[in-house]
Amino acid sequence: MNKTGIIMIVIGALALVLSYASDRFFSSGTVDYNWIQILSFLLIIAGLVAHILLNKRAEK
Repeated sequence: MNKTGIIMIVIGALALVLSYASDRFFSSGTVDYNWIQILSFLLIIAGLVAHILLNKRAEK
């Protein structure tokens, strides 16, 4: 439970990297799909918030 925020950040970053790689090497056009970019951004932001909140709760 303590690593939930980090896992969300990694999944969001991995989605961005895979989106770019598939567009670059397979010409799939995934970089043009805004929902993939927005979902990845939201995962990273939510992961940061979750990581901070879970660590503050663990300190108390």
